[in-house]
Amino acid sequence: MRICSIVNSLTTGGAEVLVSALSAEFARRGDQPLAIALCDAQTVGNSQETERRMVEQIRAAGSEFASLELSAGRNPLVGAQSLKAALREFAPDIIHAHTVRALPMLALARVKVPILLTHHNTRLPFPPWMFRVCDLMTQGYVAIGSDVEKILRQHARKPIVRIANAASRQFQAGEPRSLPSDRKTILSVGAISRQKNYELLIDVAAALQSFGGLEPLPHFLIAGGGSALQTLRAKTVENGIDGMVEFLGERSDVPELMQSSDLYLNVSLYEGMPLTLLEAMASGLPIVATDVPGNRELVDDGANGTKAPLGDADQIARAISQILTNDDLYLRLSAGSIEKSGEFSIERTAAKHRDLYASRIATLSRSRHAPKEVAEREARTPQ
Repeated sequence: MRICSIVNSLTTGGAEVLVSALSAEFARRGDQPLAIALCDAQTVGNSQETERRMVEQIRAAGSEFASLELSAGRNPLVGAQSLKAALREFAPDIIHAHTVRALPMLALARVKVPILLTHHNTRLPFPPWMFRVCDLMTQGYVAIGSDVEKILRQHARKPIVRIANAASRQFQAGEPRSLPSDRKTILSVGAISRQKNYELLIDVAAALQSFGGLEPLPHFLIAGGGSALQTLRAKTVENGIDGMVEFLGERSDVPELMQSSDLYLNVSLYEGMPLTLLEAMASGLPIVATDVPGNRELVDDGANGTKAPLGDADQIARAISQILTNDDLYLRLSAGSIEKSGEFSIERTAAKHRDLYASRIATLSRSRHAPKEVAEREARTPQ
């Protein structure tokens, strides 16, 4: 199969990292994948170094990559022309859009192959009525989790298939961690945005400092870039915890960061099915996460981590302290993370995508040949 996947731009976001991992699996199975970015990273304020490394990874895995090099406005008419040229050369059997921005471009380009759309969050960046337009431009949707599926079923009318996200092979730890390190490191990964709610993380760090009981105090690492970075840094200084919290900016070495950390913390307001939690689980990290859509599907209390009420910095801090000071609990949760990650393997996720693609290609092929076959049958039928 010739599979084209479309993203906004290459960055460490869930959609982009998933497309990179799936492309590698497709190539491994003998398919010909192409990943297309609507914009270059610099155009939309993402890291050029991250983009460069991701392009290298995609191509090293046997996939192709192309950028349409659109402006930040992503004009649909200009995008349609560039997209049409790229697709004419590649001749895909199916197109999987991981951004709704690609749909108008595909419609204007008059693409004749099946088009699928994955929405990657439990919040909509557009009015719900827009799904009526999306229905006209797609042959179906992929829901990355049950919470996302509920939203799609409320508003979309085309077929919906649930296929869970999955971490790439490079995160698979194999063996659980026995003990946290002496300098306990707590990792969070994700863009500096309202959704990721890093103000709460700062409050959690301040709560741990005031509680005592953890010596030395844990070190918080935040891997992600964004316009509010300086504001958050200033807040750590105001709270007297600038020595506890380190902002790394956008990073492309997340697997290494996972391996060198002791616990994964997610304080988001909402999620879809957070790929970083899947990566943390595969890496054997115990997890503390806010009890919000997306996180609920992945964190089982007492099995691989702890869910805590959104906004309750003290309770989140207590959960972290309990895990990092109880060696038996730490080992059990680490083993539980690895065990649960087995339910979300990239091999299984890629296989489900390929089955869906084959089904949609076959359905479209039958619909195109049906009028001709009916005419031939009628011509052979005696009058």
